[in-house]
Amino acid sequence: MLASSIASKGLPFIHWDDKVSFALQCMDDYDVQHLVVVSDDIFMGVIAKSDLMDALETHTIRSLNEQLLKIAIAGNAHYLTALDLFTKHQLTIVPVVNEQQECIGVITQSQLNDSLAHFLGVAKPGAILVLAVSPYHYSLSEMSKIVETNNAQIIQLNTYFDEANGNLIITLKLNKDEAASIIATFERYDYQVLEYFGNTPLNNDIENHYHNLMNYLDV
Repeated sequence: MLASSIASKGLPFIHWDDKVSFALQCMDDYDVQHLVVVSDDIFMGVIAKSDLMDALETHTIRSLNEQLLKIAIAGNAHYLTALDLFTKHQLTIVPVVNEQQECIGVITQSQLNDSLAHFLGVAKPGAILVLAVSPYHYSLSEMSKIVETNNAQIIQLNTYFDEANGNLIITLKLNKDEAASIIATFERYDYQVLEYFGNTPLNNDIENHYHNLMNYLDV
């Protein structure tokens, strides 16, 4: 999904000759800490409320040119790029610009959250497994086979590297809630199951049956 597809034009843009008092009023009206500054529709930067509070209300935005944050995302970039900008710069909006550097809208935190929820399929029912495995043993095809042989499918997969222990942490979203047999199979293939979230908990009986099976196989 492109950034331009979720860019909103619902927030006002601030212009060079607007006064600080006007920008502060707009921020209060729209409950944001940042607004886009433009000059003849060309993106000039982002002004923060904290910088406006330190300026005289009668001054114009032009006088705060050095305080502007030159942060924006291209309209043809993937919208997840905005997540990195939100995190790094503690923004409340991320401007979206076209090839002519015209601001075509902004992405708000609320819009990004909605898009992320849709992207991750959080509304869809299904168990979530968090696994740990050595990066050298990571195999998407093997994980898919484990899940599919237990009559389920992976509908979402995310990974990150845990620098503390050198493991790759894998989060799987499945298309069914009950995952006891899948967990047992993953552990048989030497995956460490860190967490399990589902409507049917991995109760003691299931754990006991699993450990009894493992003991039997070790004989």
